[in-house]
Amino acid sequence: MTAPSTAARLAAQAARLDAAMTSAVAQVTAALPAISAGDATAALEAAVPITVRGPARFLEELASHMTVYPDALTSGSSRCPPVLLRLACELHEAGHPVVRPGCASCGVVRDDLRQLREEGRLCGPCDARSRKNGTCGRCGATAILIVARRPDGGICHRCYRRDPEVVEECRGCDRVRDPAVRLPDGGALCRACWEGERPQHTCVSCGKTAPAALLADEGAYCPLCYNRHRRPLRECGKCGRTAKIVRNARDGQPDLCDRCYRGPEQECSRCGRVRPCTRIASGEPICRTCYHRDERPLATCARCQRDKPANAFWPIGPVCMTCYNAIVRAPAECARCHQSHPLIGRDASGAGICGPCAGHAIDFTCRECGRSGYPYGRGRCAYCVLADRVAQLLAGPDGAVTAELQPLAEAFTRVHLPFTAIQWLRESPAAAILAHLVAQQRPVTHDLLDELPPDRSLHYLRQALVQTGILPQRDEEVERVPAWLEHHLVGKPAAHARLVRPFLHWSLLRRARNRAAKRPFPRGAGREMRRRVLIALELLTWTDQQGTTLDRLSQADVDRWLGEEETQRRYRVTYFLTWTAARGLSRRLTVPDIPRQQPADFLDDDQRWQLLQRCLTDTSMPIGVRAAGALVLLFGLQLQRIRHLTAGQITEKDGEAYLTAGRRPVLLPPRLGAVLSELAAQPPPRLMISNGPDVPRWLFPGRVPGQPLDLHSLINQLNRHGVSARPARNGALAALAADLPAAVLADFLGIHVNTAVRWVTYARQDWTAYLAARDADLNSAPDSPKESGEQDTTA
Repeated sequence: MTAPSTAARLAAQAARLDAAMTSAVAQVTAALPAISAGDATAALEAAVPITVRGPARFLEELASHMTVYPDALTSGSSRCPPVLLRLACELHEAGHPVVRPGCASCGVVRDDLRQLREEGRLCGPCDARSRKNGTCGRCGATAILIVARRPDGGICHRCYRRDPEVVEECRGCDRVRDPAVRLPDGGALCRACWEGERPQHTCVSCGKTAPAALLADEGAYCPLCYNRHRRPLRECGKCGRTAKIVRNARDGQPDLCDRCYRGPEQECSRCGRVRPCTRIASGEPICRTCYHRDERPLATCARCQRDKPANAFWPIGPVCMTCYNAIVRAPAECARCHQSHPLIGRDASGAGICGPCAGHAIDFTCRECGRSGYPYGRGRCAYCVLADRVAQLLAGPDGAVTAELQPLAEAFTRVHLPFTAIQWLRESPAAAILAHLVAQQRPVTHDLLDELPPDRSLHYLRQALVQTGILPQRDEEVERVPAWLEHHLVGKPAAHARLVRPFLHWSLLRRARNRAAKRPFPRGAGREMRRRVLIALELLTWTDQQGTTLDRLSQADVDRWLGEEETQRRYRVTYFLTWTAARGLSRRLTVPDIPRQQPADFLDDDQRWQLLQRCLTDTSMPIGVRAAGALVLLFGLQLQRIRHLTAGQITEKDGEAYLTAGRRPVLLPPRLGAVLSELAAQPPPRLMISNGPDVPRWLFPGRVPGQPLDLHSLINQLNRHGVSARPARNGALAALAADLPAAVLADFLGIHVNTAVRWVTYARQDWTAYLAARDADLNSAPDSPKESGEQDTTA
């Protein structure tokens, strides 16, 4: 029979335990809403054994901590009581979404982090390193860890390894050394002999013979290849991809992969720059650049013959990273087995052979599709990884790619470089936009894309969808202006938007579409429409500042506004005011016509012919720059027209080359014909998303699917090689206009007849002025009278 006092004490303990358990369960269920009270109780009972004395104390400590820190199970912070470490382990093994705390120093995840510091709990090795504050009694080293006590004082690890009480004769080399391993008979081996007797294996990935870090079914992996290909993967808490975690979650920071973790920043002991470094504890931190430059051993690459760090050791010899990728990503036919494999060896004749034929057990065959080469990781090729990434990106809620986006998924299976496509899916803003569109679960249309902010990434994605047939073709130069206007009107007064929107849609767009239907290539219509809209908005803003409205705007107000700037930029407001007056929104107001500017910035004939000679003969220049420069310098063609030239416009007849730039073919000089023919014969660049069947073969192809080279890119290329387009074109047109009638010039170059007339008129005026100036010089010279047969050209 239990004494009354003992029974009361046991009842109080039981009540306290029940109350502590109830409180702890409430905190756990509040932090993890998906867990039931029964599962929380089971996890707490496993984390706090009931048989220990006073289990209520641990539960109370846990409940008190979680009251102050409700996210203790998901933050990963190690500043917590020991019971939370064990509880997080139990919940993690049960599949609940918790973040196990790791060591506050090295990040290792354990449930026995016994030492608590201000920054958090530490594991045993880190705790030992944190206690490096002693002085060795033998060597006198300071700030070191004392590993043993001797009569003369504590000793450091270096002195311990040479201590007479520790060292003994090695059974392998007969030297007196610190024993690294104990043999079954009681003898010892030093570290050198122990490492020398470790079994050696040939790595199935790189072919290097070394101790194995992993013995898998397919073979052994050396430590480097294990870390690169077979190390367990987890989801990175920063970028979200499944990758190797190099920094475990702790103190509110998530797990970080090898790409997101940069390491603590210190001043590099080699270059002196403050950068993410390693070897900080040694006192000689080193950044990644200095490590790769100074520390990695160099070897002469068997392929490129350069001294670089070896990435693999193959039958042909060591190969660097660049040559490694070049070989494994370009499988070719083996000279012995006549199958397509990466050729990592050579036979007696020097022909390339694959690994098995060279006697090397290296297999680059994908374990999923059987393709040889293009290894990406974990036994899979880049094409299989790309297919999975595309499926993840384009899959709907049911996990399948919709029929609407299936052509885009098929286009990714035909890419030439799957590694580039994988990087695009991971890093490109266009891929992020595509993922956003898929998540909306709406039909992909031009209108849906127009709702997004216009930028280069959206333009690239739109063209990719057009070339795969998902979106219909449209005139982007004109049709993307309305979307630009909607984003530009954000934050503008509603009254301004009600005026500018119909002005764009009913006036500017209508005229631009009619003109675009008659012209074979765009002429910057979108840029001009934007200018006119911006000028209209500028006028409306000014009227608000003046306290008036558009219908009360007077001619004096318009003149004052135009006079605020010395340029003629604001004269474009005439289009807006003409439109508003025709609809009774404003008075009839007059804006001066924009005067036609006379051509300026000419290249003289000597400079022009010198540059033309260089474009035709200098083979060190890119062939595209030579062709575009010659067309500008000789024919004065616009760069907008040049970038839209196709290979079909270069024809040959009776051994002569012709260019159809206008209405009729033009005979080309032999050297220029050879340059353009060479350019037309070049294979088109391999784009990630190939051009559609209706896209012509551009002479100057761009990197955007279905589009020629960007105008600004072409201008920059010419400028880098000393060809300024505007002076070169002006000089060429002036020379042609001086020799050809306006009708012939218009037909010859495909320009408007009015433009040709203006150039011919300018050339004749310039020639007349030249003759008049020359005649005046002759008359003013006393020793140079006119010859008897010379006429006065100024009459």
